Amino acid sequence: MTAEVRKAVSDKGGKVIYEYNEFYGDPEPGPPVSEAGLSEPLINMLRSRGIERLYRFQWEAVNLANKGEDVVVISGTGTGKTEAFMIPVLERALRSRGEVVALLVYPTKALARDQARRLSSMMSGVGIPFAVLDGDTPRDERRRIYENPPPILITNPDMLHVGLALSKDYRELVSTVGLVVLDELHVYQGVFGSHAKWILYRLQREAKDEVQFVGSAATIGNPEQLASELFSKEVTVVRGPRRRRGAATHLFVDYGNNSRWSFASYLISALTKLDLKVLAFTDSQQMAELVARIAKRSFSAEVGVHRAGLPAEQRKEVERAFAQGRLRAVVATSTLELGIDIGDLDAVVMASLPKSFSSYLQRAGRAGRRGRPGVIVTLLGDDPIEAYYASRPADFFNRPPDPGYIEPSNREVAKLHLVALSLQRGALRASGLPAALLQVLNEVEEMGLVRARGDVVLATPRAAQDYVEARGIRSTGPIVKLHRGGRVIGEREMPMALYDLHPGAVYYHGGKVYLSTSLDLGRMRAELSPLPESVSFYTKPLYDIDVIDFSPQDSRLAGPVRLAYGDVHVMVSVRGYVVKDESSGQVLSEVYYEEPIKWDYLTKGVMLKYPLLDFGGVEQSLSAYHALEHVLISASRPIVGASDTDLSGVSYPTGHIVIYDSHVGGNGASRLVFERLEEIEDMAEAIVGSCNCEDGCPRCVFSPYCGNNNKYLSRRGALKVLRALRGLGPEKPEGLPRGGMRAA
Repeated sequence: MTAEVRKAVSDKGGKVIYEYNEFYGDPEPGPPVSEAGLSEPLINMLRSRGIERLYRFQWEAVNLANKGEDVVVISGTGTGKTEAFMIPVLERALRSRGEVVALLVYPTKALARDQARRLSSMMSGVGIPFAVLDGDTPRDERRRIYENPPPILITNPDMLHVGLALSKDYRELVSTVGLVVLDELHVYQGVFGSHAKWILYRLQREAKDEVQFVGSAATIGNPEQLASELFSKEVTVVRGPRRRRGAATHLFVDYGNNSRWSFASYLISALTKLDLKVLAFTDSQQMAELVARIAKRSFSAEVGVHRAGLPAEQRKEVERAFAQGRLRAVVATSTLELGIDIGDLDAVVMASLPKSFSSYLQRAGRAGRRGRPGVIVTLLGDDPIEAYYASRPADFFNRPPDPGYIEPSNREVAKLHLVALSLQRGALRASGLPAALLQVLNEVEEMGLVRARGDVVLATPRAAQDYVEARGIRSTGPIVKLHRGGRVIGEREMPMALYDLHPGAVYYHGGKVYLSTSLDLGRMRAELSPLPESVSFYTKPLYDIDVIDFSPQDSRLAGPVRLAYGDVHVMVSVRGYVVKDESSGQVLSEVYYEEPIKWDYLTKGVMLKYPLLDFGGVEQSLSAYHALEHVLISASRPIVGASDTDLSGVSYPTGHIVIYDSHVGGNGASRLVFERLEEIEDMAEAIVGSCNCEDGCPRCVFSPYCGNNNKYLSRRGALKVLRALRGLGPEKPEGLPRGGMRAA
């Protein structure tokens, strides 16, 4: 199969620049199931599934969990993590007496229901009933669950959040839970992880006895730290093999003179013509739509799209069609990184290097499952990190998984869960609240959502309930509804909605092309009108970013660089957009508004003060520090596991740079930048130092997210600053800079 894939690559002018082959056998064996201290029903169930012996890591995890310890299991895809956490769950369920004793929590509703189908034979094999309880559970079924609780409940964080806050029956149902399993633990980071932390805290407040946690993931670099943050408890980490069982070939591909998106579309089509089942990934909702569109229009390939923002039933139909073989190719964002059953896959195509090595491993792990070899093709091109690993490919495959991060003090997250907790508990003692919740109490009271009477905090029932029901846990920013002809067809979170849906923007949705005709930020409403299928261009916003205020909470020195971490007040001003050719990416035109569209928000970030060097003029200084800002954000991707869209930046000719979380309230990525700046600077110097361009190009300092369309950039200037760090003392601390390059 690899030879045919190589030929398909070369036929379109691409080139395989690196091949990495992996083969992993079974994990280290442990004891026979009869000697593992398991109950007879479990021994019989495992034997009926062909399991006569546990792997060593499974036995270690089971042993610790059965002793009541909080455990995190880290082991590659297909190595048997499920048995490691299900055996303790089933042991506990066998001892239950008419109450829920274990929760299996999956990050999405679709994955929870998919896993319920997979796990049903295991649970029925020991005679244990279970139920799925989520937003789709019919009212009658929900009532049966409340009246006759099963020992095991399968759910998702969204249901936990709403149920705890708004349903007395639900609170009583889960109050008896003693064991909570979080599978796909690596997903619980960023804003979603921050929400999950407080949901689990609220669950523990409701539980009659202490809650034990078991986490499971294939890839995460700091499992102990992340799990301890999420569970608010110390954990023990058990490690299995890093990679899955089986064989796979990884190919790094240079796509030559083609555009990235057209080559990805071609490759998907070419592989399906080889009778391969293909899953392709992009890191952008709009690019997923674009790749599928080009594949259909230019290469006559029938390709499905699976991404957030599409109706749930549309995503489910894509999953069904793909699993059943009615679709041979799907383009997805991270929505299909998780273990939703889509059948066997032959090939994975990544249109760009994923935001993190952990994400790469998750995506690659979908190919060659169930004993079949797979091929993984990743396109590398004009991107600083891709160029870095194109020249050092072995380093990429020898990397450790990336760390997970959350921002537990995100004020928007804290406000929601303080209100939810006040509804859940009826009355709270302010003196007993965690600091992160206490710090937003006055703000929530001013919003009319709670009332504080001395030390007692009470919810304002109607207002508080409306507030909880109106806000989800997948985001912190306001949600813009997409309207077409009076009908809502989708949604987009701010601030990304401002970049994607500004007036004049071309927007891809559900395989169709639309023009954004208006964006009303007061009503959080965008109006879309259809464009003809023949449209062959797309748009990118032009915008400025101003740091209105910065309030430091922590500071340190990194060599001569002073840096502070804290609250950032950001103003985004979209002043126009560029129109680009769909195939080549060339700029066709620029459009500017009479008045910019502005929106401001609070987040977390890092302010850096670099030495002020002489570059011969303000414009030259501006270009040097602007380029440095870009390359620092690029270098953050492999160091902290953040994508370009997780972090944004502002630079000034004074040597000040602010790198901040792109999500409202913060997502935790900039905190890791604060902690690991030295590593980031080392990689940044390697990127700009090894590029042989004149003074800036897509392989070193350009960014696809630059609000100035990559103007005013100097690779040489950025390199000069980074090399100057070796012999300078610290700069004196200064306040907010004024003027200069305000856009990332």
